[in-house]
Amino acid sequence: MKGPGTAPTRTEADLRAALAEQAQRAPSADDVLSTLRQAGSRPRHQHTWAAPVAAAAAMVLVVGLAVVVSHGLFRTRQPGGPAGLPAAPLRFYVTVDVEITKIVVRSTATGKVVAVVPVTPVLKTGNLVPPALATDGNGTFYVAAFKRGVPEEQIYRFRLTAAGHVTGFARVPGSGLRTGLAADALAASASGSRIAVGAYYYPSHENPGPEQSDQVVVINARTGAQRIWRGGSLAGGYKFFRVASLSWAGDRELAVLGQWCRTADPNPGGEGCDRWKRQAQLRAINPAGPGGNVLGGRLLLRQAPRTFLAQALVSPDGSVITAMVLAGKIIGNPQVSGIFPAHLSVEQVSAATGHPLGVIYRRYLGDTSLISGTESNPLMLIVDSTGSHLIVYGGVCSLHCTTEFNGWLDGERLVPLLPTGFAHREAAEAW
Repeated sequence: MKGPGTAPTRTEADLRAALAEQAQRAPSADDVLSTLRQAGSRPRHQHTWAAPVAAAAAMVLVVGLAVVVSHGLFRTRQPGGPAGLPAAPLRFYVTVDVEITKIVVRSTATGKVVAVVPVTPVLKTGNLVPPALATDGNGTFYVAAFKRGVPEEQIYRFRLTAAGHVTGFARVPGSGLRTGLAADALAASASGSRIAVGAYYYPSHENPGPEQSDQVVVINARTGAQRIWRGGSLAGGYKFFRVASLSWAGDRELAVLGQWCRTADPNPGGEGCDRWKRQAQLRAINPAGPGGNVLGGRLLLRQAPRTFLAQALVSPDGSVITAMVLAGKIIGNPQVSGIFPAHLSVEQVSAATGHPLGVIYRRYLGDTSLISGTESNPLMLIVDSTGSHLIVYGGVCSLHCTTEFNGWLDGERLVPLLPTGFAHREAAEAW
């Protein structure tokens, strides 16, 4: 990997001009926040992950109310789906039901269960720990879960047949996590040779000590060797680290979106500190290294003032960073205070130039007083094995929980994943 370079200087005026068209669509001018530029940041990526990195912006994009995305995607069509819905780009998706009793394969078009993954989640220290799911570039699925009779959480892999049935189910060698740790984020490299885990201490985060922070564990899927990265701390008392999302640039770089909080979240695996006590950064680390500190990785993107950077993923070829950003007022109701800012947007940045590629989708969240499911992170972007299609999941809702959303993006249209409704909430998904 080549050394650092100097990124081009960008000003707020430059960015506002580039985003003029997108800003006109935002709810108000105040909703379009300035993009932060990290002067002198290390270079980002060229058009392939394996190539040396090129100059890139450490930046966060606009706000709005959004959800999901893919640059230049969803152009290949199949015959339309039921009830006039567009045909899904993938036939099946894997999901964990909200009560965490089973992991199933569903038809993307109908929501019908076509297979059950042969691992049943079990109680640990009186708690159900939600399994984590991921796919690699070859279409292999991975699940981190506790299995009856096995004390440590293990990672298993499998594939789907043309009919959606599970085949080749097996444990990844050396994938057992240390006792007391569980995965709340999971990502496999393009070839499946490495698996990254955002691991948290599931018994409790209430007692002071190092277990209040997450760690990133990178597992060599061939040898079972594990390397550990810890979060470190940021100036100003931001010392409690959680992993918000993980994504791979091919096999050679791992992008870690971490959040650093001033106060510990007592919810194991949760992402619960509010935006006034939180900083978030996307850092690239070398997975072949010996481990270390996430903050030692290259800064790719950071949370702007008055925003909440919920998710950030790099594309498999390293050309695009996709970010989910929340901003605006936090709205609740007379009974319960709100949790997240009301305007959500998904935006993309060119990793090679730092130029914004636009706001892809917007959504107004409104009242965010409740989290409807058991997932540790109620706002998720979930990419498929090709890096071309995204699911957007929002498990935040108003007082009566009627505003959750879960679907895939067809252009700027969010197509609901079936079945829908409160009774069919999910704890994790992959496709």
